[in-house]
Amino acid sequence: MVNKKDFTPFDLRRYPIVPLIGVGVLLIRNNSLLLVKRKFNPDAGYWSIPGGHLDLGERVQSAAEREGFEETGFKVKVTKLAGIIDKIMYDDTGKIEYHYVLINYFVEQTESNLNQPPIPDSDALDAKFVEFDELKNYKLTESLIELLKQLKLGY
Repeated sequence: MVNKKDFTPFDLRRYPIVPLIGVGVLLIRNNSLLLVKRKFNPDAGYWSIPGGHLDLGERVQSAAEREGFEETGFKVKVTKLAGIIDKIMYDDTGKIEYHYVLINYFVEQTESNLNQPPIPDSDALDAKFVEFDELKNYKLTESLIELLKQLKLGY
């Protein structure tokens, strides 16, 4: 018999039986994009946009706004769809290790202090605004590079 306490919340992410849904937010300020440095896999140590999992019963846009706040401390409001990215990662044996459908939104910050720096959440190593012409100097996730190319933003 399997003991539930032997599992972490991240167990369903690796080797899923169905694709998982993730949300991401693009917050742009002064020709810079808000990025977080990922603490956990997939892509631990890489920079990406703030985001996370869609919770059961949660609306996609609400999840994007929640994740933007949780990962950076910024209250944000979705303005429009930025793009949908398939993130499928294989292990060394060719098995699907991660499979996400990533729904990304442009957002606006709704707080009055728009010069405040981001505050990374416990699942992020760092968070900061990066100028678009500096993005190529960062170790970005493949899914973010794909999104930036689709949007013709800095790539």
